[in-house]
Amino acid sequence: MTAERVFDLHTHSNCSDGALSPTALVARAAAAGVSVLALTDHDTLAGLPEAHAAAGSAAISLVPGVELSASWRAQSIHVLGLWIDPACRELQDRVSSQAQRRSDRMRAICTRLGKLGLPGDELLAAVQAQPGVPTRAHLAAALVAGGHVERTDDAFRKYLGKGRPAQVPTDWPPLAAIVAWIRDSGGVPCLAHPVRYALSSGARRGLLSDFAAAGGTALEVVSGANGAHHVEAAAMMAVKFGFTGSIGSDFHDPAHTWNPLGRSLKLPDCVVPVWRAYGL
Repeated sequence: MTAERVFDLHTHSNCSDGALSPTALVARAAAAGVSVLALTDHDTLAGLPEAHAAAGSAAISLVPGVELSASWRAQSIHVLGLWIDPACRELQDRVSSQAQRRSDRMRAICTRLGKLGLPGDELLAAVQAQPGVPTRAHLAAALVAGGHVERTDDAFRKYLGKGRPAQVPTDWPPLAAIVAWIRDSGGVPCLAHPVRYALSSGARRGLLSDFAAAGGTALEVVSGANGAHHVEAAAMMAVKFGFTGSIGSDFHDPAHTWNPLGRSLKLPDCVVPVWRAYGL
């Protein structure tokens, strides 16, 4: 009897805000029984060559991916690009522009922290010393390491979160543009963690409608540590709007025990799997 494939189509390495190198991530996924893995780092393709090499040795099917930041009604939305072509030069240039936006934002945040009496230049240097694109998670860790806050959650609550004194919004490209980038590279645009956004039910329907109108075709039905009621709600959204469904742990760090790789992820039977079109 052929073993059932285990899919995890949303993971992060230290090329963005994950803790593990792409090689270590693939090895951990293999040990967890994952057979089809997508590396979807935030706004960077840098980890994909290493992950591809490691996957070959680990007998894992690697899905090349990326998680791109978009703007919708002044809110940051994340779109997974699955089965993208990492060699697409146009996509490479566009993703580089996203990384530059992140770098510019980090400098602006650290400037604000400096005005609040914190060592902004030192914090920026600490973030820049880390591999991969700079993220607020890196900065939160630097604030903890410097003894300025006790936990990373405190960093967001006190300084970095929405409405906090060091918060700097990023002017991400519109949602429709991000969807087009993914489609132009041969990829599948998949709306990440749709129940996680702070939206009313009407606004969420508007987001899904706009995503579909822009050419989005998939929805992350099972994501991270979401409970059964979240999965059910996302499955209903997928069926209503005609999206295929994806599943992913949104794995970042082995220390985050609530969303391990693989995580017994299972797509509800009522949803057409996004991987079906790829014969998986």
